[in-house]
Amino acid sequence: MKKLHTLLLTSALMSAGHLAEAQHTQVFTNPDRYYHEGLELFEREKYGAAQQAFSQYVSLIGDNTKTIDAQYYYALSGLYLLHANAEKLILDFAANYPAHPKASIAYLELGKFYFNKKEYEKSIEYLEKAPMARLDEKQIKEAEFKLAYSYFAQKQFDKAKVLFDRNKTGDHNYVYASNYYAGYLAYRNADYANAKNDLQIAEQNDAYKQIVPYMLTEIYYKEGNTDEVITYGERVLKQQPEPQNADEIRILVGDGYYKKGNYKTALTYFNDYAKGKKKLDYTISYKLGYANYKTNNYKGAIQYLQPVASQKEILGQNAAYHLGLSYLKDENKQFALAAFDQARRVDFDKPVTESATLKYAQINYENGNFNEAINALGDFRKKFPQSKLSSEADDILSESYLNTSNYGDAVRHIEGLSERSARINETYQRVTYFQAVQLFNDGRFQEALNMLNKSLEHRYDSEIRAASFFLKGETQSIAQQWNEAIVSYGAVFKTSNASKTDYYIKSRYGIGYAYYNTQQYDKALPHFKAFISDNAVSTNNLNLNDATIRLADCYYIQKNYSQALALYDQAISQKAADSDFAYFQKGVIYGLQGKRDQAMESLRTLVGNYPRSQYADEAAYQRAIIDFEAGNYAPAIAGFSNLIDTRPDSRLVPNALHKRGVAYTNLNKQAEAQADFKRILNSYPSSKIAQNALYSLQESLAATNQSAEFDTYLARFKNANPQSGALEGVEFEAAKSLYLSGKYDEAITRLEAYLTSYQTSSYAPDARYFLADAYLKNNDTEAALTRLKEVVSENKSEYVSRAVYRVAELEFENKNYPEAITYYNRLLEKATSKKDQSNALMGLMRSYYLTNDYANTSKMADELIAQGNASLNAYNSALLYKGKASYAAGNLEQALNELSATVGSATDANGAEAQYLVGEIHYKQKKYKESLDDLFKISSNYSVYEYWLGKAFILIADNYTATNELFQAKATLNSVIENSPNQEIVEEAKAKLNALEPGSSTSTNQPKVDTTKINLNNVLTDSIK
Repeated sequence: MKKLHTLLLTSALMSAGHLAEAQHTQVFTNPDRYYHEGLELFEREKYGAAQQAFSQYVSLIGDNTKTIDAQYYYALSGLYLLHANAEKLILDFAANYPAHPKASIAYLELGKFYFNKKEYEKSIEYLEKAPMARLDEKQIKEAEFKLAYSYFAQKQFDKAKVLFDRNKTGDHNYVYASNYYAGYLAYRNADYANAKNDLQIAEQNDAYKQIVPYMLTEIYYKEGNTDEVITYGERVLKQQPEPQNADEIRILVGDGYYKKGNYKTALTYFNDYAKGKKKLDYTISYKLGYANYKTNNYKGAIQYLQPVASQKEILGQNAAYHLGLSYLKDENKQFALAAFDQARRVDFDKPVTESATLKYAQINYENGNFNEAINALGDFRKKFPQSKLSSEADDILSESYLNTSNYGDAVRHIEGLSERSARINETYQRVTYFQAVQLFNDGRFQEALNMLNKSLEHRYDSEIRAASFFLKGETQSIAQQWNEAIVSYGAVFKTSNASKTDYYIKSRYGIGYAYYNTQQYDKALPHFKAFISDNAVSTNNLNLNDATIRLADCYYIQKNYSQALALYDQAISQKAADSDFAYFQKGVIYGLQGKRDQAMESLRTLVGNYPRSQYADEAAYQRAIIDFEAGNYAPAIAGFSNLIDTRPDSRLVPNALHKRGVAYTNLNKQAEAQADFKRILNSYPSSKIAQNALYSLQESLAATNQSAEFDTYLARFKNANPQSGALEGVEFEAAKSLYLSGKYDEAITRLEAYLTSYQTSSYAPDARYFLADAYLKNNDTEAALTRLKEVVSENKSEYVSRAVYRVAELEFENKNYPEAITYYNRLLEKATSKKDQSNALMGLMRSYYLTNDYANTSKMADELIAQGNASLNAYNSALLYKGKASYAAGNLEQALNELSATVGSATDANGAEAQYLVGEIHYKQKKYKESLDDLFKISSNYSVYEYWLGKAFILIADNYTATNELFQAKATLNSVIENSPNQEIVEEAKAKLNALEPGSSTSTNQPKVDTTKINLNNVLTDSIK
């Protein structure tokens, strides 16, 4: 210790002169003056100078026992100067002079020093060593508080609580601070009674007047003392300046009014809190939304409920439900639908799930989404079989059945009911009929017939009954069950009130055709006549012109030629689709009447105006026949030659060759005649006219003394036309039988063997076709395509047209569209029926579209439409492709008109696609409202077509995204992902949803204020003052 003092004194003496020079106010003549100077400087916090004074004093006195106080102040000054050895000096002091009064203060000073440095662990170490019994009251209170706070800072709350509680009474500088922290710790332990007492005392001090109110308000709130929350909270909010956490107090006061049902006043506080904040805690946002809803401010409710509604918890479910109610009040049913859908999909709050499910079903019903309403109500019945809302649910369910487009599910659902009321049975009568219509339009005729029979078991609705009988007749007509069809159409006439429906006059047309096709022309005639005479049949009715021609046919059969001609002329003047047939029939009638010139003119007009008509070959042939029968052989030969040269694929070529040969014979041109007869026997040996050609050749050869040559052609004819018992014919018929019975593997083996043995047989062309088709039926498309092309190239089989069509279809399926176009064009050239023409035009239309040839796409569509009596599917497809071609070519307004026409006509997949494309065009034009209206129609009108339904909802989500309705977009995509059975659609929806996530965070969590994070320096300084 002496060594230490010597060092200190040496250091101090070096600057003693400076110190002495600095002291002019007081001069002492003995060493005590340094001591007193040191004390004065220490009190003035001039610790460096004080240390020098104390050092001088100690060095002059020399006796350590007389300088203990100076040593203490010297060490303490070093501590305040942050000298490295200061802590050791003070500890040494306490160890060397344990009985000295300053020794007890030494630990206190060290504790305070580290406390001020916020080194609470060291503070605790020294304050715990301070001997409280040797400290005065003021020192004890300071030590207790600072030790308590150090415990508090180190989260040793139990130790801190004991000291704060001990320190919070009395009259000293730390009363209010101790009450504050004691109150906080009581609050933390949910000891609200003591917390209130302590905090109320702390609040009396200015240092805590701004801090305490929030904690007290929250205590009243946690106690459930709503009146005190409001009273106290409103009082402290009037303070100036406002208390800390004033916004949180506003929330608590607002919540007090919210609990009392005073939503208007609650909103005043909630809105003040929310003002200027970009993010809100979900609970606060929900209450803001609900309060707005309860005060009829639905737009405000939507604003605050929307971010909460997507949360997967009970609060989110309730927010989604009330968001839906708010959208309903705001007359936005579609957005309400997404909100209720969100609420019904979770079960956090069962009554909310129940009500939301029913609301979801009800809105779907009102929006025309009947299938979705049925599905939702099915889910409702499963989850809530004893619901008080069951009666309301059943009412909506019944109405949805009546309006659904997914009639199959409706039928199955009703058939699955254990009990069926009269109302449900009436619904069943209707939905079975509508399902039959849908099946009929899809070409599933037997299923349609079965469904119609189910509908006809009930008699509730006479119009539906008439419609069912009519459609049954149509279905039977397609199956060529003419007698059955006659019965069904006849039943329409017997159904009550049927005469007031369209089905009555439609049945006239249908039954007329049934009689016509059974050659009962006398019975067909009055029905066709009634049909075309009915004022209900408009001039643009596609069946009117056809009925006119069929009525003319009936008069023709009855040899009432004047009536027949008048009606054929009427059909022509109306530009009927079958005008070519009318011209042909006129030619025939004029021929029968001996009016050669009129006959020739009619047939010439047909060939000139309709070169691709299925009757053009026959017309050209008949024109030559008229000349032939009139003995005008030269012009007849010219006519036959024109047919043979310009229409080499015509089935009439063999007949034309024979007639031309006979004409040559009559002109005594035997060489030319023999050439024609030989050509028939060489090229068409198995044709029906071949035998006549053989006889004619025999006569001509005899006339020119060449009879020996006849044997060669006779042998050739016999080879081409073997007797039915011949081996070649037997083998062919055996192989053909296997093909016709569907035993394709065996048929292929036998047909291949047959063609190896009889390559030049007259049966070979047909055998090649059967072989090709057998490969096709076995899904060996490569082998089928090769052999079908052989059939087409050979051009001898009676199935050539079928082969051409199948080659075209296979090339289309192989995406070899140019080749498909070649064969479809060939089919069009060879077409002998409206069906072949329709198939060819359909194939060309689709192929041209896929090769981006939109002009020809539209042209083929126009030709298909102009056919008039094309199938409904073909007609609708033509309308659709016209619109698609215009859309692809960038003619959007034209496309909209054409696609809208498709929607107006088609209830099938063509209509669904057209409706989607209309919505897509409006979306691209940024007409989002129109786009949404278009797309929702798919749900109500075409829901059975799941691919287009899924595509529509994905585009609906795109519309919502474009208008920044992200909640709606996400809800829509989630619904697609959960409900669509089409994996392609689901994957597309997932990709869209993932794309929305990164930039669409809706988290609005606002961190709560931590009341422990109080500025210690401010608290201590204020409380000491």
